[in-house]
Amino acid sequence: MPSIKLRSKLGFMLFMILIMAGCKDMPAGKSFLVREGKPCADIVIAEKPERSVRLAASELQEFLFKITGAKLAITNVPGTNVSAHVFIGRSQYTGQMKITAEGLKYGAFIMKSGANFLVLLGDDADFVPPQPGIYTNYDEKEKSRVYKEWDAITGSHWGNQYMSEHRRYASELDIWEQDGKGALNAVYEFLRGLGCRWYCPGEIGEIVPKMDSVEIPRVDKTCRPDFPARDLLFYYHEFWSARKGIPWGADEIKWQLRQGFNPTDQVIGRGKAHGIMVVHCRDEMKQAHPEYYALWGGKRQTNDWGAPCLSSPGLFEENVKYARAVFDHYNEPMISVMPSDSYVGLCECGLCKGKATPERGHNGTLSDYVWDYVNRVALELYKTHPDKKITCLAYGNYSLPPEKIKTFPSNVVIGIAQGRVGFHDPETRKKTEELRRMWLEKIPSKAIYEYEYYLYGRPLGPGDGMPVYFMRSIAADLRALKGVSLGDYIEVYRTHGAEEGKAADIFSYSHLNSYVTGRFYWDVNQDLDAMLEEYYDKYFGPARKEMKVFVEYAEANWMNITRDKAVIDRLFELLDSARKVAGDTVYGRRIDRIMSYVQPMKIVRTRLERSRSNMPEVRVLGKEKADIKLDGRLDDKFWKNVAGGSLGEIETGRPPQFGTWFNAVWADDWLYFGIRCRDRDGKSLNIASRENGDTNIWNGDCINILLETQSHSYYQITVNPAGAKVDADRSDGKLNTKWSSGAEVAACIDDEGWSLEVRVPVAGSLAGDVDPLNGVAGQRPTQTYPWLFNVCRQRVRERGAEISAFSPTGKRDIQDNTKFGKLYTIW
Repeated sequence: MPSIKLRSKLGFMLFMILIMAGCKDMPAGKSFLVREGKPCADIVIAEKPERSVRLAASELQEFLFKITGAKLAITNVPGTNVSAHVFIGRSQYTGQMKITAEGLKYGAFIMKSGANFLVLLGDDADFVPPQPGIYTNYDEKEKSRVYKEWDAITGSHWGNQYMSEHRRYASELDIWEQDGKGALNAVYEFLRGLGCRWYCPGEIGEIVPKMDSVEIPRVDKTCRPDFPARDLLFYYHEFWSARKGIPWGADEIKWQLRQGFNPTDQVIGRGKAHGIMVVHCRDEMKQAHPEYYALWGGKRQTNDWGAPCLSSPGLFEENVKYARAVFDHYNEPMISVMPSDSYVGLCECGLCKGKATPERGHNGTLSDYVWDYVNRVALELYKTHPDKKITCLAYGNYSLPPEKIKTFPSNVVIGIAQGRVGFHDPETRKKTEELRRMWLEKIPSKAIYEYEYYLYGRPLGPGDGMPVYFMRSIAADLRALKGVSLGDYIEVYRTHGAEEGKAADIFSYSHLNSYVTGRFYWDVNQDLDAMLEEYYDKYFGPARKEMKVFVEYAEANWMNITRDKAVIDRLFELLDSARKVAGDTVYGRRIDRIMSYVQPMKIVRTRLERSRSNMPEVRVLGKEKADIKLDGRLDDKFWKNVAGGSLGEIETGRPPQFGTWFNAVWADDWLYFGIRCRDRDGKSLNIASRENGDTNIWNGDCINILLETQSHSYYQITVNPAGAKVDADRSDGKLNTKWSSGAEVAACIDDEGWSLEVRVPVAGSLAGDVDPLNGVAGQRPTQTYPWLFNVCRQRVRERGAEISAFSPTGKRDIQDNTKFGKLYTIW
């Protein structure tokens, strides 16, 4: 028997003869991969192919079989028993044809055909996991090993950003998320040309045409994506889902691969956000250097991951050393220099005093403070690593560019935390575009990327059961970003753990947002309407018309669904109509999944039907400027001739023993409350706490401001006569006191009771997604899009508590948002 090397040489000679001669059985101008159900070609890969090339060959073989019933052989040597060959990935044969992947990056690929061959190759390099890191399983033993090795390399006690790399390997498919996927992308593009579509994971989401014959297309093109970074994170459904014991895992990951996504590693680096956290997260650092951590409420913030003091000289030096170590050891292209999450306020130490800018509103309160730190780190790193980049997200209360830094160094790249889901509102989109413009003026690199949030559809969270479509916002935004942005990193919530059924329900509708995103990453000039028409036709078949109306109605009205039962009625009416047309088919089962997902909306409808009728309302006066000294006295002209309301006993609505009334004003994107609480005197008040964040506040006298905005239900801000404050996020029926409103309060006690002035910053409708622990998510309330709210007072004495409310609930419980009143602005 000839050796492998000889067989390979003979095979190549025969291959060249075929290339020169063509196929004698082939009709003029045509050659086939499959003809009349019989294979006419083989799939040729290198003797030692890259991982993604091996998978690409398998995918092509599988789908050609599904399409035609013919199975093409996968081989290392072109066969002599077939008339054509598909060459996937680089090999000696593509080399001899002088077809190379030179210059192709980020998943780009080549498709080239001849008389009897098709070449599909691209950026296919195998990812080589760097050490130290965790790449198989995560346990305390592996964690200790990595830290020991990392500490030996660095001489310090930092975290390591490769501690979760095991989640990025799909063992069932033998592929890393970071592997080059050019040939794989080329295979999927070829199959799309045959009519294949993958709208959601599993066979139920596949569109596979049936045909007897498949020709070799006449093609000679190089495909490059419009965006290098195309990274969608499906929480708890990362690559490692494709492993033994997870029956749905391989389907999930194959679906992600078929969309042409690409991780941000080559572009933005492994750590995309909260990079400072890696420097200070370990217990050894907390114990040795408490001065590195923010001082809030008299305590250094060393809990959990910790929060940094950005004025600490020692922390600055540690951060610079850490970045240099990562650049040198891991060769990362970029390092995040961003504070940890929940960074809710200025450090109270003497070094940080006076560095906040609250006059700029919520989105600029910490801008000069945070970006000064980023700027100093970038300048220092430029001295040793001028070819590397530094990044930080424009996020939360440091979203706005700093005013004290005219221009950043050339090594700074800006990530902008945004949310396309809200771009149906022209004002929201305009603000985001203006934010980009302002940042591009500050950075010589002109390099930005988006940290995005496709968070609707997460179970038991905001939007659960809501069919939130926003394809037109996606397409318009990506068109605007072409040539401007490096691309996206998108958080896409789905389900915790292996909840395949729930995942299927959620993805029954939300796949369309991700699908459109994936397609537009490659070509923003596509016709979105044509793409959607094809989707309705292929995915819903006989119910195409009814489902088109459903999707378009949902896209235009989802933002009103929790407020208007007519919207819910219409959505179910459209789904019922489509389901009847679809019948007992795969199209019907696809609609069933959507119907299963939206069932919670029936509960919302019932609540709307029996509640929120005849709601008390307050028309809040809007002012351009807030001319007020926040001292709790209510004596400024600011409070003259403005609207408000009085509080009634919580159960009956009758006047309480001691009255309370309030006024409200909207100015400078802040909502102001002025509240007056009558009492026997100012000496007998029950003050249960004098510290912010102390939940003992609820054991004494206090005011509770409950706010349900257009995008969040709901928040609680509690303030007592001493001016102590507790913030709580009440969404999902839970009590989350880690959330911070950013509200400023002032209290004043006098002989007849006490009064409050409260200034609440409003962070924009997407703040809850961008930074769920910081800021009030919402837009200025209008008559069309109001807020729902309540103002409640608790007066505790020995004989019990007197509770009153602007909108009485009919029971001794203020936590009933079905009884909230309505609040909107007038100008």
